[in-house]
Amino acid sequence: MLAVAACQPLPQPFQPENKDLVANPLLALPGSVGVQVRLIQGAPEPTASALAAAIATALQDEGLPASTTGNAGSYVLLGAARLVQQEAGRDQVEIGWSLLDPTGIEVKRHENRWWVNQPHWQLGTPETLKTMAVEAAPALAHAIQGDPVQQVAPKVGGVTVWAVDGAPGDGNTALRRSIMRILRQRGVTLVPEVGDDTLVVLGSVAMDDLRDRKQQVTVRWTVIHPDGSEVGVVEQSNAVPAGSLDNAWGPVALYVAEAAADGITALIETVNRR
Repeated sequence: MLAVAACQPLPQPFQPENKDLVANPLLALPGSVGVQVRLIQGAPEPTASALAAAIATALQDEGLPASTTGNAGSYVLLGAARLVQQEAGRDQVEIGWSLLDPTGIEVKRHENRWWVNQPHWQLGTPETLKTMAVEAAPALAHAIQGDPVQQVAPKVGGVTVWAVDGAPGDGNTALRRSIMRILRQRGVTLVPEVGDDTLVVLGSVAMDDLRDRKQQVTVRWTVIHPDGSEVGVVEQSNAVPAGSLDNAWGPVALYVAEAAADGITALIETVNRR
């Protein structure tokens, strides 16, 4: 087992006693920084709210923790729709996007245009809005995040992420999908199968009941060699409202993956430097 220092000093109770662990706290679920997508101004109802929800989902698929609720620390994505041109049965719609930081200062601008079927735009047809959101999300994500961080791929040839276990709801699937997406964005080369020159990332979740209707959530990511020997561990832990993760994890899985990614990539790099 390789001893790797934590990414930053952490106060108790997040600092593990075992110094072979790479410590990275599970972000406080109700207060994690993300992107709140507000109602699309100038769009008809129910399009205004439905398109905001579709954009949030598409941004999640791009690796951004986005939702339509947000919190005090969230960035805010504002959309303002206007009619640019009309033809028989269809409209050209432009949406101007403004990204505000948590203090309300505008930090990014972006625009999208689409030709849309008039009734579908007025009624907020899910298929139409999903298509718009999927088309808009990559450019919006790039405008928000900038270029992906480029890191040297592991000399070992690749990293395989195995199934996560122990999570309630859809957590096992959501966490695996999110950590794969975030690691890929960090420049890690992911491969589907274990080989002689690959590393493996294993994920597990433990839920422990606490007082006052709280649960302690512990997420453990273990990086191992193909022979099973351990490179190191990233462990995250925090208390959440009991039952809050029993169904869909949604943006929470991305929050967890973002918090763990630095520690996991640091462990991979220890192998690269050997």
